[in-house]
Amino acid sequence: MEFHALTCLECRLSSPPPPLFSNPAPPADYIENGRLYHGFRKGKYMLPIDEVIAANSVHGSCVLLGGWLEDEKDRMDIFHKFFLVARGEQLHSVKFIPNYDGPRVLDLGTGTGIWGIDMADEFDRKGLKGDVVGVDLAMIQPAQINPNISFHQRDIESPWHGLALESWDMIHIRMLAGSIGSWPELYQKVFRHLKPGYGWLEHVEMDFHPRCDDGSLPRESAVNVWIEKLYEATRSAYRPLAYNAETRSMLERQGFVDIQEQVIKIPLNPWPTDSAMKDIARWYNLALTQGLEAMTLAPLTRVFGWTKDDVERLVADVKREICSRKVHVYNNIEGAVRSVYGSVAGGNLATNGPDTTACGSQDFGSSLPNALLRVTQTDTNMLR
Repeated sequence: MEFHALTCLECRLSSPPPPLFSNPAPPADYIENGRLYHGFRKGKYMLPIDEVIAANSVHGSCVLLGGWLEDEKDRMDIFHKFFLVARGEQLHSVKFIPNYDGPRVLDLGTGTGIWGIDMADEFDRKGLKGDVVGVDLAMIQPAQINPNISFHQRDIESPWHGLALESWDMIHIRMLAGSIGSWPELYQKVFRHLKPGYGWLEHVEMDFHPRCDDGSLPRESAVNVWIEKLYEATRSAYRPLAYNAETRSMLERQGFVDIQEQVIKIPLNPWPTDSAMKDIARWYNLALTQGLEAMTLAPLTRVFGWTKDDVERLVADVKREICSRKVHVYNNIEGAVRSVYGSVAGGNLATNGPDTTACGSQDFGSSLPNALLRVTQTDTNMLR
């Protein structure tokens, strides 16, 4: 919430902090390079927030002329499905004790809210009277939602007014790399707001660094150029996208204990022979190819002065490479998909801890649960 300066010192001292659960009128979103970006805390989040909208229409205060906006919200939801497939259809790895009646879950950087909505549905299915709160810079979540979930526009790098200390059973973070200036500061806030003794943090990230074990990806490849430029640009903007290998030590310094890290290898296209890994790769390829422009456009145009045409040419080259089965490249799910689970010291009353049976370190030859959906041929016609 923004404030105008007050001339009265007494007023300044007596004014209470703004409550979390009172959303201010958001600043206007804006169009840049043909994509829609959030207006609240302008520039902090460098990905667009648009959806498919007809030409010559009005979106908020933005008039859209002569074209269609890309569907970034759809990409977020595809990534959500990809994570479910890659992690054995698990929304989370923390096991809530069945007779524990009221877990409270906070989803940081909730995006479209799809993870939180699924989490609230899970509480209903299991008969738990839990509730979920999602916060984000952009209010792009659906208006019609279950009563046990709510969404609020907040900057998680600002003070957490209205979020009670030591009150959350689990805090969830997924794919916020590239949006956070100081992970230690964020982890400190998370630690202070989890219930002592049994609060859990679950943090899942993609490590986009291209890995290749057989030399099929040349050093001068478009994929390598793309990630090097993207890492450099986000680092220059003080919001590094690269996975931080010091994640575990950062959590330990904030007081987290029982930290577990998991790595899942994710092929960029269905080149592995294992059928389960092919399914995972199809979903990841769909999510990544749909999101390449969104991930790249603002960092490279704002930091390096590239034109949109420059970005589109690089993105086209990257798509061709990652859709070729001759290129045996993979990324990692890290808690950067290493998933990191950290409990607050002092016991574990509300949860049984993380369930690692379905989402431990996976190799391309390993088997995964069978509930894996297949992408249609229409979605994968670029793969060859």
